[in-house]
Amino acid sequence: MLVADTERVTIAGAGMAGTLLSILLARRGLEIELFEQYPDPRGNDISAGQSVDLALGERAQHALLIAGLLEKVDAHCTAMRGRMIHDRSGRITVQPYGTTERDALHSVRRRHLQTCLLDEAEACENIRIRFHHQLRSIDWQSRRIKFVTHPGGDDSGHREHPFEVLIGADGAVSPVRRSMANAADIGASEVLLDTGYKLLSIPANEQGGPCMDPGGLHVWPRGGYMMIAFPHRDGSFSAKLFLPRSGDHKMIWGFGELDSWTRQRAFMEANFPDATPLMPELRQEFRDNPTGMMGTVRCRQWHLGGRGLLIGDAAHAIVPFHGQGVNAALEDCTTLVQILETGVKDWESVFRALQEQRKENTDAIADMSMDAFRTMRDSVRHRDFLLRKALERELERRHPERFVARYSLVMFHRIPYIEAYRRGKVQAKILDELLDGKDQLTEVDLEMAARLVGERLSLISD
Repeated sequence: MLVADTERVTIAGAGMAGTLLSILLARRGLEIELFEQYPDPRGNDISAGQSVDLALGERAQHALLIAGLLEKVDAHCTAMRGRMIHDRSGRITVQPYGTTERDALHSVRRRHLQTCLLDEAEACENIRIRFHHQLRSIDWQSRRIKFVTHPGGDDSGHREHPFEVLIGADGAVSPVRRSMANAADIGASEVLLDTGYKLLSIPANEQGGPCMDPGGLHVWPRGGYMMIAFPHRDGSFSAKLFLPRSGDHKMIWGFGELDSWTRQRAFMEANFPDATPLMPELRQEFRDNPTGMMGTVRCRQWHLGGRGLLIGDAAHAIVPFHGQGVNAALEDCTTLVQILETGVKDWESVFRALQEQRKENTDAIADMSMDAFRTMRDSVRHRDFLLRKALERELERRHPERFVARYSLVMFHRIPYIEAYRRGKVQAKILDELLDGKDQLTEVDLEMAARLVGERLSLISD
């Protein structure tokens, strides 16, 4: 089907990627049907998933800027300029994310970001949003999609809709992906992490202020498990406890072993003694909040000819430890629109171009996200890591046009993920050579560092 002949684009999933893409395509004159299986998140019933925090970096901010929503979303954000590392005694070590004032992540609740996007989509005359529509089946030949509508939606029962082009933005457990995989060999794989998470909370103090420094991401690394906490503008923090779903019963406990309040309280007090007293709802949250699961999704092929496409988590879900899930998903949307603006004539070519531009990049951020998991859980508390980071910052200060920490390339630049990954490997080797046998930054040969950086790293171009 020719792009110019398309009157309507159907999108499954009204999360961040699906809603942003609806807005961007509607502004190009297309009619958009946006289907979502869950209720409208702007209602009063806030699910655990909606209370999840997101870290917006340069890629997400750029996408929101293009959509004209950056200022609106920023009103709900809290700037995080580094990690606050808590040891077992409660002592805190600050690790800045970068070397400049602009090197900050922006913490925002998922529901606030989604509300901003949905409000904008609802204001577009050529976008129709339907909540309570759970996808049941897709007939790719006749281009028809079947839903079950839930009580409280437009009606109850079964509904069938024709589509011209279907885009699956329906998350990591995407029904669109599974239907596509049944119709063709798209090489889809889903790898579940053996670590789960529990959502916890730290409310504001009695004066309405924060109980901890709100200027950073708080991390309690314990080797094999950890806890993190995101700051909010109202003085509260949202925490996530990451534990193996089942421990080894000796060195590490998992969620399977924390099967009573007695064990839960003892575990928290022993491992997070400074944070536990700040959690008055801890017992209730252990009881009521489900244990979340995480994993990595990869697909060899993201599209089914010109009929269907996967974007965001549906095509490339990743573990959350690099904070890039929403950033990568929104970057899919802006890349797709850029391809359309080149004048490509048919959807299959558009979809193929998107896959060619994005797949190796999303594979790279999936690998880097697993690296970040191991770093946050284990390495950040070690002296060798701190020395390495200090040298990294010194080289970035001296050679900002060539040497930028891989973390910064991912979070504060829009350089392709694959390039950040490759540069990171080169930079890691430089650091290894410079730090070999060294215990302090003053022992590092900075003239040798300048030579290695000049020889091995090209100029950075965003």
